[in-house]
Amino acid sequence: MAGSLRPDLLRQVWEYPLFDALYGRRSRRFGLGFEMAEGPTPYQSHQSPAPLSEDEEALLVAAGVGFSGIALWDQSRPLPGRFDGRTFASPTRGRSSRLFFTNDRGVYLIDKTTSPALKMQTAETPDDRKTVLDLYRESRRELQPGRLGIPRRVPPLCGHNLWDSNMPGSTLFMPVCDVSLSLIALIAQFVDPRLGHFALGGHGAYIVDDRQGLRPAGTEEWLRDGLLDETKVLTLSHLERQACYFTFSEPAVICHNMFLAAEAMGIGGWMHCGFLSREIFEVLGFRLEAPNGVAALAHPVGLDGVFEAYCPPYFATMDAAVDAVLTPLLRASWTAGDHSTGQQSSVPYLMTDAERREGCVEISAEGIACTKAVCNYILGTYGRFPGTVDAMHLMWFLQAHHLDTGYYDGFFRRGAYGPTHAAHMKTWHGL
Repeated sequence: MAGSLRPDLLRQVWEYPLFDALYGRRSRRFGLGFEMAEGPTPYQSHQSPAPLSEDEEALLVAAGVGFSGIALWDQSRPLPGRFDGRTFASPTRGRSSRLFFTNDRGVYLIDKTTSPALKMQTAETPDDRKTVLDLYRESRRELQPGRLGIPRRVPPLCGHNLWDSNMPGSTLFMPVCDVSLSLIALIAQFVDPRLGHFALGGHGAYIVDDRQGLRPAGTEEWLRDGLLDETKVLTLSHLERQACYFTFSEPAVICHNMFLAAEAMGIGGWMHCGFLSREIFEVLGFRLEAPNGVAALAHPVGLDGVFEAYCPPYFATMDAAVDAVLTPLLRASWTAGDHSTGQQSSVPYLMTDAERREGCVEISAEGIACTKAVCNYILGTYGRFPGTVDAMHLMWFLQAHHLDTGYYDGFFRRGAYGPTHAAHMKTWHGL
């Protein structure tokens, strides 16, 4: 079980030099039990596939999506809410991404997006380090038995990944991100000056639909009322792209964190994006929704009861979806003791909780109403939300496997793998 990792192995990984990991990192695709039948370096492994242990997977999960302690929120007007920091950077406090993975035993999700941070650093001392394994042990949720049945053909896989991706013995990590949450939050930041983000100077941006002749995207009333400034034009296509930019960084950082951890552990593998995600969403069990009244392909909106976008069918209306995202920013919704455990140690400040809350960002009722109008315009015009990009995205795989060093010894110069890889099977598995 995770949590039984020997202290010397945990110390080896934790204290591995960062710059050694950065400069030693390579895509190492040939694992135990693999075969490369084509090209100038044909090779068949002389060993059987050897799945990663739960401890090995737990360390990779901890590196990718771990809870690192109390986030600082060292801004002039911090957001209200939880103060749990993550190992990956996130504009939505880690709520937009989920880590799915598959191995020979099944398909899993790390089913945790918040954690009550009580210390500035989760692992303040060497004795605390083993607690990072708890995320895997306590939050791993099985979704399907057996390895995920990604069709081994082109597409969904690229031809150069047919021989090595999702092979027996490997663990394939699949971070999925939700753009719908980011888009709702971003609309609010552009239209509501009270938030103090993209709408400084007393007026918000005038959102128009550049695919429909630059007509107002549900913003007419708010332009007349003075909430928005007609000179601050923002097109809907730019807005949706920006929501993607905000969100797409998360899966890449999650995979890269795990990649660096794999280097420290001496595990092989690589990040790859050589696949088309639609069929992979289907075998994962995601719901694909066709737009209402619009000739367009169905897009992935969520996995029922597991990871659901902020749009219909998971919300009866876009108003309800917007409320779920934004009402926590209404000062009237704050109550004593909410957004934290009620303990002073759950926030990073020396000030009192009352002083902190007084300085927090808040949203206006008008900002929420305008955001709802824009979101309803998108749904009504395009039959879906978001209107022109998918709600859910899967862009990166990170595969981890035990390296077959014989392949590299036979075809590559010295230094193709490092000392942690050379010693891994003996050090970690006694082989």
